[in-house]
Amino acid sequence: MIDEKLKTWATETQGRYLDAINAHGGFRKASRALGVTVSTVSRSMDRLRRSASIRGYSPEHDWTHPVPDTHVAKGVSTYYGKDGKPAGQWVKSDLKQEAYNELVRAAIDGFIENVPQLDTPAAPLDPQDDIIPWIQIGDAHIGMLAHAAEVGENFDLRIAERELCCAIGMLIDELPACKRLVINDLGDATHYDNLDAVTAASGHALDADGRLHKMLDVYVSTMRFIVEKALTKAEQVDVIVNQGNHSRVNDFWMTRLLRACYAHTGRVNVLPNENVFIGYRMGKTLVMVHHSDKCPPTRLVGVMVSDFRTDFGETEFHYIDTGHVHHHFVSKEHPGVVIESWNHLAADDKWAHESGYRSRKSISVVYRSKTYGDVGRRVLPIEAIRDRLGVSGKPERKTFTA
Repeated sequence: MIDEKLKTWATETQGRYLDAINAHGGFRKASRALGVTVSTVSRSMDRLRRSASIRGYSPEHDWTHPVPDTHVAKGVSTYYGKDGKPAGQWVKSDLKQEAYNELVRAAIDGFIENVPQLDTPAAPLDPQDDIIPWIQIGDAHIGMLAHAAEVGENFDLRIAERELCCAIGMLIDELPACKRLVINDLGDATHYDNLDAVTAASGHALDADGRLHKMLDVYVSTMRFIVEKALTKAEQVDVIVNQGNHSRVNDFWMTRLLRACYAHTGRVNVLPNENVFIGYRMGKTLVMVHHSDKCPPTRLVGVMVSDFRTDFGETEFHYIDTGHVHHHFVSKEHPGVVIESWNHLAADDKWAHESGYRSRKSISVVYRSKTYGDVGRRVLPIEAIRDRLGVSGKPERKTFTA
């Protein structure tokens, strides 16, 4: 039997699963009655218990005094009498970002339990196997607003979607058929991840185009275009959505949404992104990806060697891909490890422009061999993308002449 009080924190689907378990007397019988797998019911109940425990309710641990919905349980101290039974309890509550993120993850998991499964293009014929192309999507900042009068070029939702989809289309059309292809979203695909359009960590107001729901519509349609375009050239598409400091909450739900929509095809693999350091092993080549908003390049090699030590020792070619800084650099901080930051396509916002940041706008595909490591790349500059779109480029800044 499942504790009925858990329904206080249950989604509609979780509540239906809980009732079925109690009505039929077990997970297996409930799953048969519901027409779903046992693991689906089990995972749903695990998520429900986590949601309740974050609010301070977990009877198996003697946590029986939940906090309000606006807070999370920061700590629960239970003291026991001589009979070993709880004699009192002190509950500390707070609303910390990590706990909030966990609530968001739980809500996302509940929301996508019944997401429709999408049809995908047929796999290409006669694909090559050794080389895996990596499409490096630098910080896209979908939802950012920039005015040419202030920063030298315009940028909004329409421009972000048009330029990124055009770039992806151009790059993938050039690719040969391949067994695998990696879509590497290096973080900050969206400019903000909340209703207030502020940075989650510091609360800084951001230049935003439109409302959150408009940005999410563009983000979803853009990611769907990228995945389905990639499937026209690759048998298997591996998607990495790195956590970005601007986009973290959206990164969590996008990972789960793509998995729910495409996992049934057996051709789309969305890597877990709960850990900000993600490893990818391909034969003799090891790649670690990380947005790098908190961990600087000088520490990344140590993280790679420590967190992926077995794979590191068994491979010959080592690469670390980062985003965040918006410009390209290559750093060899350790023999045999190449750390590389990748350009992006978005305009600079007003803050970055006035702070003096400048970078070349481009997007790249890196050809990585299982046997020989990095064997080539294609860099597509923003000028070529705008030429394809038939739109004017960045206007030249004119000086005043007396």
